[in-house]
Amino acid sequence: MTTLLRYLRLYVTFFRNCIVRETEFRGNFFANAFTTAAWLFYYLFFIEIVYSQTNAVAGWTKGQALILAGSFSLTWGLMNALFTPNLSMLPEYIQKGTFDLTLTKPVDSQFLATARIINLAEFSRALLSLLVIAYGVSVSHISVTFSSLAVYIVLLACSLCILLGIDSLIMTLSFWLVRIRNLDAAFWSVSMMARYPVDIFGGTILKNMLTFFIPMAFIATVPARGLAQTLQVWMLPLALAFAAGLMLSSRWLWLLAIRSYSSAGG
Repeated sequence: MTTLLRYLRLYVTFFRNCIVRETEFRGNFFANAFTTAAWLFYYLFFIEIVYSQTNAVAGWTKGQALILAGSFSLTWGLMNALFTPNLSMLPEYIQKGTFDLTLTKPVDSQFLATARIINLAEFSRALLSLLVIAYGVSVSHISVTFSSLAVYIVLLACSLCILLGIDSLIMTLSFWLVRIRNLDAAFWSVSMMARYPVDIFGGTILKNMLTFFIPMAFIATVPARGLAQTLQVWMLPLALAFAAGLMLSSRWLWLLAIRSYSSAGG
């Protein structure tokens, strides 16, 4: 418990430092916040165009599509706010030798390498995403219960852990590989498919791959089903299994990388 409180206080310090940094460059903060919000509105405009011609796409109504879009944007926003700024810098830290300083700190190296920088502008996307989700619930006339909301929150946490786990695994490979950014860019390109319900792929191999091999279905489709109360029973335990498995795998690979790391100087 003492260790947990220590790391919590340290994270609060990180957060406070990021606030100070953003207030020094307020113009940059508002520009980034506007850009992230603009991308969300662009996608909502796309949904409006599609559903002006039909009532449902692959069984998804307009309201359900809005919940899915909001869920994806919320997870994406939290990932970009809390973890992506840190993980994206890891290859550079390793190649330049800056990572050596991380190992000298009296805290867990993975925590420090993953949580030190927070992109506050991305929280604007997260807040707007919550409004989109609420609008989707209203359009769908869904009666949200405590249980469905609890399941939705758990599934969102799983989706964030899945993204973090996969990205951590990829970026940890930079301890051995030099050009890791291409692989990371490929992953994020694939992850953009999570914006769409996997049902649009029908019974194809691609749908099964996005569900069981590269679990993009659990980023937005499954959480949206949880809130819309159309979730199949097996999806929740599988989401928990994917999240736990990827987080544990990323931790195992990190510890292996640290043991084999011999600093930039060899």
